[in-house]
Amino acid sequence: MKTNTTRAILLLAVFTLFYTACKKNTAKPAPAAGINYQKLSSQLATTFYKSITGQYGGIDVGKGIVSPFSAKTSGYQTLNTISANPLCGFVIDTLFQYNNASKDLDTIYSHFGNFDFKYVCDNGQVDGYTALTLVRFEANSSNGGYYDNYNDLGQVDTVKALDATFKLVSMNGKITATSSLAQGGQNNYLNSYYQLKGLKVNFSSGIADVTTGIASFHTVYFPDHPDNINIDPYTYDGTIQFLGNHKAKLTINTNNTTYVYLVDLITGVVTPD
Repeated sequence: MKTNTTRAILLLAVFTLFYTACKKNTAKPAPAAGINYQKLSSQLATTFYKSITGQYGGIDVGKGIVSPFSAKTSGYQTLNTISANPLCGFVIDTLFQYNNASKDLDTIYSHFGNFDFKYVCDNGQVDGYTALTLVRFEANSSNGGYYDNYNDLGQVDTVKALDATFKLVSMNGKITATSSLAQGGQNNYLNSYYQLKGLKVNFSSGIADVTTGIASFHTVYFPDHPDNINIDPYTYDGTIQFLGNHKAKLTINTNNTTYVYLVDLITGVVTPD
């Protein structure tokens, strides 16, 4: 698991450095227009939420934890025929790759990555898991139009149940998320590294709600800019403090100023704090 974790983080780090180097060397950098920190805050917060809820193809914390007991009541009695705790330490390690197209066939979608999942137990009862995810999703125009979108996700999570319902969990780990969009002569790129600390996630309502905890982040950002103009990246550090009710307080630190916003993690709506 440790080797896989290191591999995933290194691969995404190398990809980010390679992309940045290409952006900086292809042309003389030009200054970008003023940064819209409200838009950046929304992008940082919603990217994080989409990452932990499976919207980029990784682990969806809102799906809960499957224990031997709950599996048995669902009709999968064979899980309990091997031993009293057949899932404890059980590992799923797989690679995947597939392609599909939109209904009008003008966009080709590609999905590929690596998935490593291990159940953990206390007193012979499944109550959590560790997971390593390395996923890429691409969407490209197939009819000669100018559209190229991709998302890379590297995720190392430890999730543990905090009550008997398995619908309140703790979540710790690291996430590297990269998104790039080229469309209509414009480009936008965001690479963010998140460090999760003491998150609690409640999904008793059916929708994952991060009720407490902090995610610190470091991000490399190329704001919207014309395709024929190269710009230097902007780098920022900050924190996301989770408040519950799908809200978070996001702080971005620059050299001279600190920007603070309240963000709705689902809608992306931002208001100054």
